[in-house]
Amino acid sequence: GRGVVLISRGGGGAGRLVAAQPGVAEVARPDRVAALFRHAGGEKHRGFAAWHLLFYALWHRRHIEGRRVEGDVFEVLGER
Repeated sequence: GRGVVLISRGGGGAGRLVAAQPGVAEVARPDRVAALFRHAGGEKHRGFAAWHLLFYALWHRRHIEGRRVEGDVFEVLGER
């Protein structure tokens, strides 16, 4: 599906955006998060972990930070 493409092909960009989110930085090392996304496309468990971090970043943004989550992932997580 689309998510697999986002993580496998857009992993570098998505990984950097997810790693830069305050909520993710509280629970994981940003350099490791970015690396996970870069290498998630070919491995089921890495892809699963990347999805969890992506959705956690979106959840944290909406429910903890109280910010909007409208638009695509790159727009939402790229907005400061």
